[in-house]
Amino acid sequence: MDNLTHTLAGVLLGETLARTTSADPTGLSQPQRRNLLVTLMAVGSNLPDLDFLSSAISGNKIEYLLEHRGYTHTVIGALGGAALLYVAGEAWCRWKRWPLATRDRVHFAAATLLALLLHIAMDFTNNYGVHPFWPVDNRWFYGDTIFIWEPLLWTAATPLVFILRTMTARVLVGALLAAALVVCFASGLVPIGFAVLAIGLTLAMLGIARKAKPVTALCAGIALWVSITATFAIGHHATETQVRRFAEDAWPNMTVLDYALTPFPANPVCWDVLLPMTDADHYVARRATWSLWPDVLPAARCPGREALSHGTAPMRRVGIDDSPAATWEGEVVMPRTEIAELAARYCDAAAFMRFARVPWAMQRGHTWIIGDLRYDREAELGFAEIELTDDPATCPSSPPPWLPPRGELLETHGQESVGGARGFSVPGFRGDAFDPATRDRQGD
Repeated sequence: MDNLTHTLAGVLLGETLARTTSADPTGLSQPQRRNLLVTLMAVGSNLPDLDFLSSAISGNKIEYLLEHRGYTHTVIGALGGAALLYVAGEAWCRWKRWPLATRDRVHFAAATLLALLLHIAMDFTNNYGVHPFWPVDNRWFYGDTIFIWEPLLWTAATPLVFILRTMTARVLVGALLAAALVVCFASGLVPIGFAVLAIGLTLAMLGIARKAKPVTALCAGIALWVSITATFAIGHHATETQVRRFAEDAWPNMTVLDYALTPFPANPVCWDVLLPMTDADHYVARRATWSLWPDVLPAARCPGREALSHGTAPMRRVGIDDSPAATWEGEVVMPRTEIAELAARYCDAAAFMRFARVPWAMQRGHTWIIGDLRYDREAELGFAEIELTDDPATCPSSPPPWLPPRGELLETHGQESVGGARGFSVPGFRGDAFDPATRDRQGD
């Protein structure tokens, strides 16, 4: 989830907590509590994303893919981050000589932990995934419910325009919400009907915030946020049900490994559908635009779907006719064992497979390129596409222990696991460290 959305959610909940909990007469004043609760929630709602710093320093793309939404996006990481944030808040109060009562400390501790757990929960709703239960469970978990930025969620924060303490903060939030509406109309990614809906929701929330009590307006904003999320969750369930039935009828001899779904922004009707599939000899990754309401908005008219057919992956036409409900953007077809062979040969391919949910690979000249079809939307190499090299320096020295989402593709001869779900025993690795001598003995 983008950091604007995280911040708005944190401020919305921070204001609600400040106004629904009472101050202790022996502790902080109500304005002091309010300022600190809102600040702690806003900062805490963004704190887990500091995990990008290590990969930013190294400049290693694979490290970014593996470490983003990594340890800081776990329950243990949230507990540690909340403790650090609480200590910072306590130190601030001591420096300002503000008295802290036991009730204040309890409220601050709860707010810091809530903020970090909220961040993980919101990130779960996207298709990037999280693994919150490390080290007990190192699998990726995907919500596949909300686009990485969602303008309709921003409208739920509209009451802050009248409720935030300072005029600067109110103007800033108002400008951001206005920008969200401009995005709806100007980006070409949102159907006109849903853009009008965004305006209607914004005006309705402005009216509530203007007329109702602050607590009522804040609760209305939270209720709208939850309702929008629930609407997309229902859309996800309906889409997966339809796609599952279609795939079973269209390809009865193939096994669908996953249903990777992403809604279009501000549009619970149109969905980007990815189907990684296998049979005895082939691995196939198919992409479609799917419409839940084809009589009103056919899949071919879903705004923004053109970007899905201009990627790097070697897509070819799917041998299925389009329909009002589904427009097939293309498919990648590979030998069933090719991904496993690349992971055995290249340490960076093996590490990449700890992230890739819908992998693909192709040979370009004398080099191989591997990527994840979820994020393939430009002709050049994107952030989830790498050129494989024989240089061990390109491989993470200590990759996180995330289990490869597509471990099925890393099983060779139906027995040995090559980085699969039962462990990460890729030839060329000593535990988590790469041994180039092992790979050299394997040859090309």
